[in-house]
Amino acid sequence: MKFARLFLASLAVCIVLSGLSAYLMIRFLVDTVGSDTAFVLSQKPVSTPSVPVAAPLDPSLTGLESGVKSIASQVSPSVVSIVITREVQTYRTDPYGFFYEPAGTVRKKVGGGTGFFVSKDGYILTNKHVVSDPKAEYTIILADGRELIGKVLAYDPTTDLAVIRAFADINTPYFWGVALNFVDSQSQVEIGSFVVAVGNALAEFQNTVTFGVVSGLGRQIEASSGNSGDVEALSGLIQTDTAINPGNSGGPLVNLQGRVVGINTAISAGANGIGFSIPLSSRVVEAMIKSVVKYGQIKRSFIGIRYGILNKATADSLGLVFSDGAIIGGGSGLPAVVPNSPGEKAGLKEGDVIVEADGKKLSSTFGLRDALSEKLPGDKISLKVFKKTGNQLEVVELVLGES
Repeated sequence: MKFARLFLASLAVCIVLSGLSAYLMIRFLVDTVGSDTAFVLSQKPVSTPSVPVAAPLDPSLTGLESGVKSIASQVSPSVVSIVITREVQTYRTDPYGFFYEPAGTVRKKVGGGTGFFVSKDGYILTNKHVVSDPKAEYTIILADGRELIGKVLAYDPTTDLAVIRAFADINTPYFWGVALNFVDSQSQVEIGSFVVAVGNALAEFQNTVTFGVVSGLGRQIEASSGNSGDVEALSGLIQTDTAINPGNSGGPLVNLQGRVVGINTAISAGANGIGFSIPLSSRVVEAMIKSVVKYGQIKRSFIGIRYGILNKATADSLGLVFSDGAIIGGGSGLPAVVPNSPGEKAGLKEGDVIVEADGKKLSSTFGLRDALSEKLPGDKISLKVFKKTGNQLEVVELVLGES
């Protein structure tokens, strides 16, 4: 029975070793994995790591978002889409393309833009290039989708602005426009100011709202119209990175107080985030509308001179000590100083150089046109002039006339 004893002894040893191995394995798992595994083994609740809570928004950012939302809802009812339609020639041909001849005309949409109410009785401000086609018809689409008839009343002779009026039918003006307010002066517009643009983006997406900042002031560009190809020199513009797309032309650029600072007019085709707006102020727009109502045209203030922009090369050739300013000079048989104008009455002569207007020096970014942009007929202006006769500076004050 020696074999039986050895077997039982071996079995006992195996049982002891198995128990010891199990104990050591459990200790190994506890020491290696950690307390969470121990909780599982002991059937205790498992602790779950908490998800980090996002930090609350800066109250100033929350206020900014609320402000933009408020401006969008406040401004949008005053912004209209302008749809341009006209008769377009159609042609007919045979199946093989041998014959090609006119087949009459059809009326179709050829473009679009934006405008906004500046009075409750239906007067709308937009860009001149949006409504410049005399053969086109213009449909005004309100923010709620209603359609009105648009009639062009006047074009601004000095810049890319036009006034049109909304009609409920061919003879009945629309009297329920929600007019926007304007800044009192362009001195209230600063680089870095937040602005909102609203417009008919791509002439397809009505009342699109975009947001950005004023990137620059006093910009000068040459803008071309996609329809006519005409090129117009514009100065004193507001530059903004607010998204402005084709179709936004004529829409308002508004500050966070809900006041219009400019009218969107051009974009840089070769860049992103570079748009331009014509600066506006309450007194200028009010004067424009009064002029349209009274005269049927937009009358602007004028001095009554023809001039060129002075640069260093011209100044050196003329032996002048000033390289910036406006040099008075005629051309093509036209007089440099208009007879009986405010300029003639103030003693301005051909060859004189205007170097300052109301204490501000004229430069490549601030020209005489910019100095007159917020002036109305009857306003006074003070000019510092380098007189050709006498080679000396004089201060000339005059009362502006109307063109």
